[in-house]
Amino acid sequence: MKKIITLILIGLLFSSCSNNDDEGDDCILDMAVASLHLRIVDTAGTNLFENGTIDPDNIRVEADYSEELITFQFIPGNEFANPDAEIRVLDNSLMFTVPHRSTYEYTIYLDDIEETINVQFETEQSRTICGTDYYTPVVASYKKETLEISEVSSELNFLVILEI
Repeated sequence: MKKIITLILIGLLFSSCSNNDDEGDDCILDMAVASLHLRIVDTAGTNLFENGTIDPDNIRVEADYSEELITFQFIPGNEFANPDAEIRVLDNSLMFTVPHRSTYEYTIYLDDIEETINVQFETEQSRTICGTDYYTPVVASYKKETLEISEVSSELNFLVILEI
């Protein structure tokens, strides 16, 4: 009898996860959050975090919008990860969650080298199967020059290399 009750509860649990309005797609798994990674390099292409020129603990970031918190995280190199993994290009970068805005600007204060960086972004709004909106960066510019935005893996990770 206990096995039958357990099977019924498991069946109810699995049936409650599906959403019939979306043709059987599981909306719980359909949460899209894009991440923007900034790698700061010098004119020779050397990563300034990796070589110790910039200390990630001495960075402040402001944005031209105030209704959302400006949070970022430093992504250090992972010595245990597969060196050939595609995601390794994100090592030693600053990671931001892409805000729900069509345009925005970050001002990054690098205390170690007394540099201020203003980077402008334009995004594109997309919608998941279950109707959740998310934004992906499509244009990045620094000092009136357009920067390349690379999509890394299928996890909505975007990389911008910023030469200062």
